[in-house]
Amino acid sequence: MQSFTRIRAFIVMLALTIVLAAVPLTATAAGKSIGVTLDGKSVSFDSKPQIVGGSTLVPYRALAEKLGAKVKWDQNSGKISLTKGSKTVELTIGSKTAKIAGKSVALDAAPVTKNGATLVPLRFLGESLGVWVSWKASTSTVVLETKKTFTHAMGKTTLNKVPERVVVLFNGGVDISVLLKVKPVGAVESYVEQPWYKYLRAGMSNVKNLGDETQPSVESIVALKPDVIIGSKMRHEKIYSQLSAIAPTIMTEDIYSWKTNLQTIAEVLNKESISTAFIKDWNNRVADFKSKIGTKARNTEVSIIRFNPDGSARAYMEGFAYNILDELGFAHPAAQKATGKGFIGVTTKEQINLLDGDYIFDFTTDWVGDGGVYKVQQDWTGSDLWKNLDAVKNKKYYKVDVVSWNMSGGAMAAKMMLDDLYFYFDLD
Repeated sequence: MQSFTRIRAFIVMLALTIVLAAVPLTATAAGKSIGVTLDGKSVSFDSKPQIVGGSTLVPYRALAEKLGAKVKWDQNSGKISLTKGSKTVELTIGSKTAKIAGKSVALDAAPVTKNGATLVPLRFLGESLGVWVSWKASTSTVVLETKKTFTHAMGKTTLNKVPERVVVLFNGGVDISVLLKVKPVGAVESYVEQPWYKYLRAGMSNVKNLGDETQPSVESIVALKPDVIIGSKMRHEKIYSQLSAIAPTIMTEDIYSWKTNLQTIAEVLNKESISTAFIKDWNNRVADFKSKIGTKARNTEVSIIRFNPDGSARAYMEGFAYNILDELGFAHPAAQKATGKGFIGVTTKEQINLLDGDYIFDFTTDWVGDGGVYKVQQDWTGSDLWKNLDAVKNKKYYKVDVVSWNMSGGAMAAKMMLDDLYFYFDLD
């Protein structure tokens, strides 16, 4: 019975650390009481969580009883073994390396004994045991959930554990999953540089290729037996019912609102600490950019374009790159705004002024693979009408990377695009 109690306590502590990592150190150091709830019910501790060497460590008894795990403690070796269903976890006092399902995992800090109690860092363990953790600042409460309902673009979906077998059906979601250090069991392929964009490949080894984002292989998804499917209403609305019959399915509204998509996916996968840190860094970088560029941004009209294999061109007044430029405070061409369209088709050179701006960023790429689109691009940019555009005359026409400016649509791609803008506006 005592062993079982230790087990339960240990598990809850696992999940607890995830949230406690998000608790402001100042609040903890100041001695504020930290509350803990598990599935809406308050849980008390015999020993309080502590900050040791800058890491949040917790005693392993109280909450573990609320979660179904078995714990063994070997006093001679200082090893703690935990089993929950098919999950196994091993920790050793004084060691910053643990094992989950036999695989070594680095800990934020080594487990220690203090005043007769074993204290452990539990951030990664809460996730591995399928418990969501969040921090409610208004009440200084750690919130643990073993089941969670998500409201998304196609309705509501309830998950009974933090997903482990994840399928991702749009490019921006693949970028985000790699950022969050979650390797999908299956994902749609990249538009170019197949199967995965070069900057993602290190995090995508042995991931099942599910084909094109617009037509993912439903049969392959079934075979993967996922815990959750992450798609986008913009791409997968028509097959939502099929996907939901396979596994719980979460839908984003679109494929290019990277901040919203990051928040949604991070919450589903219990990786909000990573997303929060990324957004904090992003906001600091945006503030730095705005500080350096000053009033120039709002006085600069930026045009985002591409040329198409059918001989036409397109200007963008919405989408991934547009949203980032808008956040940075840039203006957009008046002629483009006057159309009232998000995507502006330019079919003849007589309409070429619709492509102009103080700066033109062109992310044309050969997604067909026959080189034809580059001939179209050369035809347009070689014309006298093109050479008369303000951006061209002022040498402010730039060909940019299509992956980071358009096709990926993820959080890491956004950072790469922002880095490009530092370069193009001489702010480095």
